[in-house]
Amino acid sequence: MMGRMNPRGAVLMAVLAAGGCSAGYDADASCGSFSEPAALRDAGVNQLQASNAGGRCTFRATGRDAAALQRQQRMLEAISLIACGKPAHAQPTQGTPGFELQMPSRCPLSAPTSQVVQDAARWRLDRPSMPSYPAAARADNLQGKASMSVLLNDQGHAEAVIVAGSSGHPLLDEAAVKAALGWRWKREGGTSGTPRMSLVPATATFASD
Repeated sequence: MMGRMNPRGAVLMAVLAAGGCSAGYDADASCGSFSEPAALRDAGVNQLQASNAGGRCTFRATGRDAAALQRQQRMLEAISLIACGKPAHAQPTQGTPGFELQMPSRCPLSAPTSQVVQDAARWRLDRPSMPSYPAAARADNLQGKASMSVLLNDQGHAEAVIVAGSSGHPLLDEAAVKAALGWRWKREGGTSGTPRMSLVPATATFASD
């Protein structure tokens, strides 16, 4: 049976970042509102921290779930490309599974003004494709619901997806994420004032007949 998902969801948060360097850039507050990155943490990542390192925001993620760490890194890299206009630099951590990711210098992400506005915009999921039910999961009668946070650009395209709440089965989580990366959202009420990045919730439910 194909997965079923909730086709609608309010924006959890919107990340507002203008292009170029901000006149109010503060190197001592390089992570801006991402100093507490809990909303960006994949459920399979044990810990995600953000800190200032030489005037650049540096994220450190640790955990033993390789797929979750990969999703986490892709989310942060997507934020860097949209907000900073440049790629982030990532490298494995020493002594424990995980990675360190450093945002580009003088990234507008680092502006002292708030980068997160609750419910700044609302998006509607437009004709989502059904996630494929993995054959191995079907054979083992695995069922569950994966909750996700999807990073959208201002056109409503999914740039990255993390698992906010696991289905309890990695196979189902990965199938849900793969499907969500192909989804497209439309903003309700037109495009005026659309933020460059929005983090929206989505779910995919896998249940056998």
